Amino acid sequence: MTRLRRAVVTAVASAMALLLTGCGDLSVVPAKFSSTGSLDGKRATIVAFMVSTANHYVGAEVKAMRAEAARLNYRLEVIDNKFDQTEQNQQVRQFLASGKPAAAFVYWPANNDTGINSARLLAARAPVVQLSGRVLPQAEPYITARPGQDNEAIGTTMGTMALKAVDESRAKGVKFRGPKGKPNLLEITYPSGYEAGVVRHNAFFDRVGDAFNLLSTENAKSPDAQGGFTAASQVLSKYKGEGIDIVVAGSNNIGTGVVKALQQYGLQPGKDVTVVVGDFSGDQQPLIKGQIYSAVLQSPVIEGILAVQTVAQLRSAGKVIDGTVQLPEALVQPPLSDTAPSRFTYMPHPAITPQNYESLRVWGRSIRELQF
Repeated sequence: MTRLRRAVVTAVASAMALLLTGCGDLSVVPAKFSSTGSLDGKRATIVAFMVSTANHYVGAEVKAMRAEAARLNYRLEVIDNKFDQTEQNQQVRQFLASGKPAAAFVYWPANNDTGINSARLLAARAPVVQLSGRVLPQAEPYITARPGQDNEAIGTTMGTMALKAVDESRAKGVKFRGPKGKPNLLEITYPSGYEAGVVRHNAFFDRVGDAFNLLSTENAKSPDAQGGFTAASQVLSKYKGEGIDIVVAGSNNIGTGVVKALQQYGLQPGKDVTVVVGDFSGDQQPLIKGQIYSAVLQSPVIEGILAVQTVAQLRSAGKVIDGTVQLPEALVQPPLSDTAPSRFTYMPHPAITPQNYESLRVWGRSIRELQF
C-alpha cells in the first residue's frame, strides 16, 4: 500500500472516529500565543497529560522532561492515566475547569482517535505539543507541534537491517528456503490495530519490497515479551517444517519473547534464525548475546528532552515552522536555539547491534543512558 493510499485510509477512518466520538464542535478556536523572546521559562508551568508513568518508557521520559524543564526554568506538572482515554478526557476537563495556569500542554493521547476532543479543548487554552502517534487530520488545527519518535523511520531501519542480514548470510554461502531462494520471513508484531505496529509494518515492507517470502504476520495480544512468546509459539510448529530464515518483531520487548519461543522449538536465534526487532525496549541481553541481530534506538530520554525544548522554542519565537526535521545521529546533544521549532521534529533512530552496543553514543549518552 502506498503512503498516499494509507494517508487517505487513515483520514477516512479518523473522520469516522471524530463523528462517533462527538467531537465535531468547531466553536472552540485554538488560543493564540505571542513571543516571549527568551528560552527562559521564568517558572511558567508546562502541564503534561501522559499515559501511565508506571510504564518504564513513560517513566524514563517524564524523568527527562523534569530535568530539562528545571534546566530551562519551567515548572512541570504531570497528570497520568492507565492508558485509558476515558480517564484522560476526564482529567483534561477537570484541569481546564480548575482555572490553573498552563503556558503549554504536552499531550500523549491514550487513544489517538478518541483523544482528539481533549486536544481541541486544551488548544483553546495554550499550545499543545503531542507525543506519540501521528497527528491525525482532524487533530491538525489543535496540535501545534509533534516531536519525538518516528515509527516510519523505525520500520525503515528494521527493513534496512533485515536486508543487510540477508546479504551477510548469502556472502557466507547460506541458502534460504523460500520460493526462488528467497528468505522465509515470519513477522510478530503489536496487537491488531495498534498504530505503531501498523506504521512500522508498512514502512518495513516498503523498504524490503519483495525480497522476502512472508510466511505470516502474527499480532501479539500484548506488546511485551509474554505476548511475543505466545504469538510465536502458536505458529512455530506450523512453519518450522517450511524453514524460518528470519523473524521480524515490532519491538525488542516482543522480540525477547520470540527468542525464548524459538529456543523452546529447538532453533538457535542468531544461528538458525535471524531476529530483527524494532525499538530497543525491555531486556537487552538477547541482543548483547547475539541472539537478536539488530534493534532500533527509540530513546525516552531524547523524547522527553525534545518535548520540553519544543515548548521553550514555541514560546520564545511565538510560532512554529511548518515542515519536518529528522535530527541526525549526533555525538553530542545539539545546542538549543531560540528559533521557531518545526512542526515535526523527529529523534535519531540508529540501528543497535551486538557490535556497536558498547560504543554507540548519541547526544553524549550511551545506550544504557538513552534507554530505560
